[in-house]
Amino acid sequence: MPGDRGIVVGWAAVLLAALGLAGCAPLAPQAEREAAYEAFLDEHATLGDWSVAGRAALRAEGEAATFSLRWRQRGEAYTIRLTGPFGAGGVEIRGEPGAVALTGGSGRTVTARTPEELLATATGHRMPVTALRDWIVGRPAAGLAVEALRLDGDGRPERLVQAGWEVLFHGWSEVEGVALPGRIDLRNGSRHLRVALSEWSLSDGG
Repeated sequence: MPGDRGIVVGWAAVLLAALGLAGCAPLAPQAEREAAYEAFLDEHATLGDWSVAGRAALRAEGEAATFSLRWRQRGEAYTIRLTGPFGAGGVEIRGEPGAVALTGGSGRTVTARTPEELLATATGHRMPVTALRDWIVGRPAAGLAVEALRLDGDGRPERLVQAGWEVLFHGWSEVEGVALPGRIDLRNGSRHLRVALSEWSLSDGG
């Protein structure tokens, strides 16, 4: 009947319009996420002074270890304190560009040009400590190409790949108005590092 045909045509038009809107809908959220990510990068580029505590689990080359850490970053200078399997008194790493020193519980100090060289000498493990300085606050590591990037619904990094390392970010929270991760997972082949982060501070006294 003509009336029925009009109803069918009307519903068909509504359905096509809905499908058209559904097809375009993902574009706006993606654009919003990318814009939010650019704002995120601008905000995190200014993070030069911060401190954080954490608990880490490392699996590498058939070995496993857990340890606590406290990381204090002041511009290009940093202090990292590790306690756990590296000795009863733990170790302390102090560094700046071109020079880094590790002091163990016995008081013996080992020096190197980079934290990667030093950690490999002291523990036998190779970890991307320089890149970790950026990853730990949720931003891509400076000077390394971004091989893959996935953003979450708020435009923050969810999965990042640099220098062959896959970095996953979890549990974001606002700290002094800045979004920072609550956990990061790093994986490169058989090497896997998981770090739960807490006690974030972005103030000079942290």
